[in-house]
Amino acid sequence: MIFDTIAAISSPPGTGAISVIRLSGDKVIKVIKELFNMENPKPKYMYYSFLKQNNELIDEVTWVYHKGPKSYTGEDMLEIFGHGGILLTKKILNIILSLGVREALPGEFSKRAVMNKKMDLIKAEAINEMIHANSEYSLKAAASQIDGKLSKDIKELKSVLYNIAARIEVEMDYPDDFEVDNFEFLDSLNSVKEKLNYLYENADNGIAAVEGIKMAIVGKPNAGKSTLLNALLRKDRAIVTDIPGTTRDTIEENLNIRGIYIKVIDTAGIRETGDIVEKIGVERSLKAIEESKMILFVLDNSTGIEDYDLEIFEKIKNYTDKKIVIVINKSDIKNTDKIDIPWKEYKIVKISAANGEIQELENLIYNELKDVVITKEYTLTNERQKNAVKKAIDSIENALNGIHLGLTNDAIMFDVRKSIESLNELTGEDYTETLLDNIFGNFCVGK
Repeated sequence: MIFDTIAAISSPPGTGAISVIRLSGDKVIKVIKELFNMENPKPKYMYYSFLKQNNELIDEVTWVYHKGPKSYTGEDMLEIFGHGGILLTKKILNIILSLGVREALPGEFSKRAVMNKKMDLIKAEAINEMIHANSEYSLKAAASQIDGKLSKDIKELKSVLYNIAARIEVEMDYPDDFEVDNFEFLDSLNSVKEKLNYLYENADNGIAAVEGIKMAIVGKPNAGKSTLLNALLRKDRAIVTDIPGTTRDTIEENLNIRGIYIKVIDTAGIRETGDIVEKIGVERSLKAIEESKMILFVLDNSTGIEDYDLEIFEKIKNYTDKKIVIVINKSDIKNTDKIDIPWKEYKIVKISAANGEIQELENLIYNELKDVVITKEYTLTNERQKNAVKKAIDSIENALNGIHLGLTNDAIMFDVRKSIESLNELTGEDYTETLLDNIFGNFCVGK
């Protein structure tokens, strides 16, 4: 239990109808007495009060007291609902802070909830991901962890592993009274491994849904890449001119196509150049290609395929793990040569980015990526969770190999225990301050 008291504004910044300030900690009752002159507030009951300072009326508020441990954080909590407004809300917060309360760090309320065992780390991360969801798929993936089914299944798998560890330990402590055949554990270990493998193999879809899919717009200078970015975003984000090399650095923006969250990257035109600034831009473009799941290779219909295009395609064709789409831009410009695409095995679409004629391309992007973000009943949603599951699988595999090799029980016990530690790390039962700080540092202030 943490014994200092924290407070923060929990409503979004700006002017609104209602503002929310929440507190958590051992001084909540003292604050209630100071602010509202009440000794024994009834938990879960909404009160109406005038909030004053030195007999001066500050605001007309309602408030609710939550008595620990029956609260979000597991501690005494207070939620104050006042009139929205930046100055007014900050003034109320400053009054509270003057009473010996500390301003909360980002995510500190949820961090306390985990530390006080009101929720596990999986649910806490899911709450944050729901708040920051950028699409229907990301919201669905995050919501799949809220009901606790994933946490429940992980707990059951740990129970199996704990049972194996306990039986081995008893045999080690009382070798004359108990004799354990390690091959008895094969079915149980294989069953746990199979279920964890299922989680691990489907994790990429959940991660892609929540974190977004990177998509790079690639092509020679002046092919219309920035115009395409603006058309996809429905706004003028990138500078567009007729001068080749206008875009000298990568530009990343968020895009939502029918519920799919995409991080679209407009890259600098890829070409050999002596300009040091443009050269750095080209290097960043190549890095963006490496990190992307999809590549839109933009060709200029008005010029046809040039040496630049062939050179660029030589660079990207080796990325066999990426979805490559050939985009013929400026299709509204008549080309008597009629651009001939030598790469027939790829998806090809004609557009006019300048005229906003990109619907066919958007349909193609959706159809190519929808399977990447469709999630199962529940899913892992970030790399931390995926890595923890992978470590558990590796430890179980080591235990299985050890049994087949005839290793001693203490060696088998070591790997079983390591797998349990990895699953505890997944749920937050085995955590470090550094781990929690890294996770909750990305939360909203007041959550």
